[in-house]
Amino acid sequence: MTHLSGLWQRLLLARPGEPVDTLTRVDWLQGPVLYIDLRQPPALAPKIAARCLAELTLEEAHHLATQEGFAGRFELRGDLAEWHREIDFRPCPLGDRGRLEQHGELLVEHGVEAAYVEHWQREPADRGVPSGSARFVSADDDRAVIIVRHGSRFAYARARAETLAPGVLEARLAHATAAEARALVDCEISFGTVTPAGWRIDRSSLPWRVGATLLEPGAILAGGALTVADTAPDGQPVARCLRLVELHGSILPAEAEPEAAAPAQPRAENASGEPFRSIPVIDIAALGGADPAAEAAAVAALRQAASEVGFLMVTGHGIAPAVTERLRAAAKRFFAQPLAAKQACYIGRSPNHRGYVPEGEEQLGEPGQRPDRKEAFDLALDLAPSAVPAGHPMLGPNRWPELPGFREDVMAYYGAVFAVGRRLLRGFALALGQPADSLDRLVTMPPSQLRLIHYPHDARAADAPGIGAHTDYELFTLLLASGPGLEVMNQAGEWIDAPPVPGALVVNIGDMLEYWSAGQFVATSHRVRKVAEERYSFPLFFALDYDVELRPLQDRAAAAIRTGEHLYAQTVQTFRYLKDRAAAGAIALPEGARAVSSFGQVARHHVQDAA
Repeated sequence: MTHLSGLWQRLLLARPGEPVDTLTRVDWLQGPVLYIDLRQPPALAPKIAARCLAELTLEEAHHLATQEGFAGRFELRGDLAEWHREIDFRPCPLGDRGRLEQHGELLVEHGVEAAYVEHWQREPADRGVPSGSARFVSADDDRAVIIVRHGSRFAYARARAETLAPGVLEARLAHATAAEARALVDCEISFGTVTPAGWRIDRSSLPWRVGATLLEPGAILAGGALTVADTAPDGQPVARCLRLVELHGSILPAEAEPEAAAPAQPRAENASGEPFRSIPVIDIAALGGADPAAEAAAVAALRQAASEVGFLMVTGHGIAPAVTERLRAAAKRFFAQPLAAKQACYIGRSPNHRGYVPEGEEQLGEPGQRPDRKEAFDLALDLAPSAVPAGHPMLGPNRWPELPGFREDVMAYYGAVFAVGRRLLRGFALALGQPADSLDRLVTMPPSQLRLIHYPHDARAADAPGIGAHTDYELFTLLLASGPGLEVMNQAGEWIDAPPVPGALVVNIGDMLEYWSAGQFVATSHRVRKVAEERYSFPLFFALDYDVELRPLQDRAAAAIRTGEHLYAQTVQTFRYLKDRAAAGAIALPEGARAVSSFGQVARHHVQDAA
């Protein structure tokens, strides 16, 4: 089963009759024989203030108990997989068996004991990297420990003092004292990165472990023993000796691992201050990775591109080819339907702006301009109405056509590209001199929209608009395109072609990132033209949470933009059905709503022209 070794990240969980879950963060690290799995709900970290186990309150223990995590032996017989659980933080209610379909770096799992579908994507890793798994017993308290490593990724699981049957954790927490609750959640499942400075913990069932070093550089497995760095209940560091029980493969190479050289990042052509003439291509594989120098090079390239161009092509994003192939196939199936079938999902019948957008519905560009020649299908996080606070018109359930597999294949891409957006969030924060996690807590349930856009063949469309000139309203956009047509306005007000780069995503800065950066980054205006041939385009508009009040860096006295209201206001001003509702008095723009194209090069040139 070494063909499945690696870090698998879940893209979605789909169950009949329920919203598709892409928010729960799920990592599964598979080694030879043994595995570790951690599943964390969104917005968990802000609810935990404790800096060690002894500080944990009863309420915080209940929050921690919403996680799922387990480790043990993995068995594969044909396509039937079984995850034998030997260490349990809290078991998954979906059962321990599933049937697997592998499509390269995409794995589709169908439930056996429960009706569900999960899509998993494997993180790219070089061939020949260290890969192994080991089972230990802690010398001081006999607790079971499992360690799995593949390349620069590792996972560590340490059992609680007593074994609990499924359902017992919740039952006992309901009547536990704070001290009893601490013992019940004292089960560590951590994921991290092997760096030159040691094994760094990035995620953990015990949040105070994040950022800690599990193994120091030069650690060795000697005489059947390994010493790891742990934290005592009072927060004091403690060295924990582990006795080896079984080993598969290698978790600690005999020789020191060489540091990877930082990849060369191309410089944007406008470094001299001249208007840019092309779009830079940047490899983002190092963001959040093991090599600080490589990450610093990627961040520097992002900074230059965001401040001087506002557009970039990113490679090294890690989206599996099978994920994008299935997205394209799903889009073609949907748009090939008769108009009546597509209109069954018409966006104007959605209470939260989801569904089919016929030609002419979206109105961008100058007044009197020929209507956009395109149709679209709009979706976002799939949320039950009960999960959406009142007054949030851009959040809620998606509208799905009656096409088998459509919602799973589309939401799998949503999960994959949203994860890329989270990595870029880190890169842009670092590029502005801010902590890497500056915006993480502001992205828990955002109205980030994915659009499936179809440009039909039209021989008369030479030099006609496909999407009028505009900036994007959110933080930034990640675009998967299938053909030419995109144009970007440079500093001189000239339109520059931005042809797609094979395998790359187009990223452009949006209104909110321009505002947060106090203009250091520019929301470059763009449009689509010269679309004669049929083509498809898939932009993900990465947004902050609806209620975030965003102010520019270094200017906390500036007026705040409520990010969800800005998105809603821009949408109302550009969709015909919403314009009609506003004209009829059924809806109203939020107070202080900005006009369309209030950011970017178009806005700057309008200001210059007015002067």
